[in-house]
Amino acid sequence: MIRNRDDALEFLRAQEARPGIDNRDELLHAIERADDPNRVESAAVRFRNWLRELEVLDERP
Repeated sequence: MIRNRDDALEFLRAQEARPGIDNRDELLHAIERADDPNRVESAAVRFRNWLRELEVLDERP
């Protein structure tokens, strides 16, 4: 379960062998550099979209 920024970074770093690796590095850096609310929100949206592409996002209510 991903609950915060550190969880997201840990998950991203563990995904080297998964499809979507080309976007993984850019996303990793975007999350690491998110230093204001707008960048945090943008990185979070990109992360959720990346998880959807990998078909690992559980969006059940």
